[in-house]
Amino acid sequence: MSSTPESNKISENCAATLDALSRAARAITANLSLPRTLQAITDIARELANARYAALGIPDEDGALKAFITSGMDPADVSKMPHEPKGLGLLSAVLESDEPIRLDDLTQDPRSVGFVKNHPVMKRFLGVPIISRGERLGNLYLTDRLDGELFSIDDERLIVLLAKQAAVAIENTRLSEQLQAMALSRERDRIGMELHDGVIQSVYAVGMKLEILRGQFPMTPEQEAQYHGIMDDLNQIIDDIRLYIRDLRSARDEQATFGQRLENLARHFMDFARVEVTVDVPSSLRTLTDQQRHSLTQIVREGMSNVARHAQASHVWVTVRELDNRLVLTVEDNGKGLDPAALENPNSFGLRNMEQRARRLGGTFVIESSEGQGTCLTVTIPRRP
Repeated sequence: MSSTPESNKISENCAATLDALSRAARAITANLSLPRTLQAITDIARELANARYAALGIPDEDGALKAFITSGMDPADVSKMPHEPKGLGLLSAVLESDEPIRLDDLTQDPRSVGFVKNHPVMKRFLGVPIISRGERLGNLYLTDRLDGELFSIDDERLIVLLAKQAAVAIENTRLSEQLQAMALSRERDRIGMELHDGVIQSVYAVGMKLEILRGQFPMTPEQEAQYHGIMDDLNQIIDDIRLYIRDLRSARDEQATFGQRLENLARHFMDFARVEVTVDVPSSLRTLTDQQRHSLTQIVREGMSNVARHAQASHVWVTVRELDNRLVLTVEDNGKGLDPAALENPNSFGLRNMEQRARRLGGTFVIESSEGQGTCLTVTIPRRP
């Protein structure tokens, strides 16, 4: 029997659907962080439903949204909104419902309130809860099919299936965190602290060097020597692990670790990029959370990488200050400054990545630069009393 164009199209759609679900499964089982896994699931949800926008919300203990991951949003439009959605209106309705919510025109629904200022206009709506063993773990939201059609019952079934996969990803991470929390013995804590504070710092530094080397192939003899230096660093990391396990040196306090991370980045950066770095972190700085330490360190690493690749600077200043209940981090250089077009380019991955990290901490990210006057990156995040 010969196939028809219509049957071929159905077959292609089925193949695309199976491929998307397969990619979602791989994202869950791959060795990725939870944020990256949830971003992959959000992107795939938008693809499966042929939607213009998709989002995944994670509720906190009070029922509001503590995390909101989007797909399809223009970074320029996101930057115009004063804050992420807080879980009001329809978002709150999905948080409270155990069943999907599908609307042909959300503007006519009385629950359609609480939109953030400058939020894109939306009409069609599909909200699906992410539930595991009776517990609400999050929600998937989709709006406006690209073809203008209504969300169908088939769209709903696909997103419900994807929500079950998202529940597995969240549960896996939770179980991993619980297992880590159970390792309370002093000896395990000491070893873990040493690995965390020593080896991770070295990995950060090597990662920064690899960032700087990015796009520099083929290598010159000088770059070849730099490459061998990186390999020496990797060998040193292995030696560090052995040393820490053997010595079981006393754990350093968490706040010294953040300052030490920045000092370690600066040392490797000076050795590799031949740019002087001054790090100023007050000894009285209050304790940071793991997420704050990680995100701020990554922002500094990305900022230094940009300096090495673009700024032609001779000095970088990394400064951390506490002002009332805010923490302010600046990375400033005396280089040639940034092209204004680069600041406005929504496709600039490095700048967008730093801004997203700051936003996830509830803070802001600002770049100030002028030709010949250097560049200053400023991250401001709230601090709880």
